[in-house]
Amino acid sequence: MTSFEINFLTDSGDQIAFHFNPRFSEGSIICNSFLSSHWGQEERIDTFPMEPNEPFQIEIYSDRENFQVFVDDSKIIQYRHRMKHFSAITKVQILNDINISSVEISRRDMYE
Repeated sequence: MTSFEINFLTDSGDQIAFHFNPRFSEGSIICNSFLSSHWGQEERIDTFPMEPNEPFQIEIYSDRENFQVFVDDSKIIQYRHRMKHFSAITKVQILNDINISSVEISRRDMYE
């Protein structure tokens, strides 16, 4: 396993509101957004709590301002929304070299 990615896409599929890309070979995690046909400024996290070929659990939550990412119950990043109309996010895409045992997607109402 060298890397994989989780992308939160718009309905049209041409924009990535949140790109989460752990790179085992580099020991870092890259986060970004692909909006208006361009990648934004990369955010790199050098905290790398995953091991190749070992199980881990990733949880990604969204509130009105940020995506919050947890690996095995430890928060590793808070990524500010770059797409203002995040209700347009309708797809989750998981790519590359990873074995997935389960995926759960749930929607919760947000309260102010």
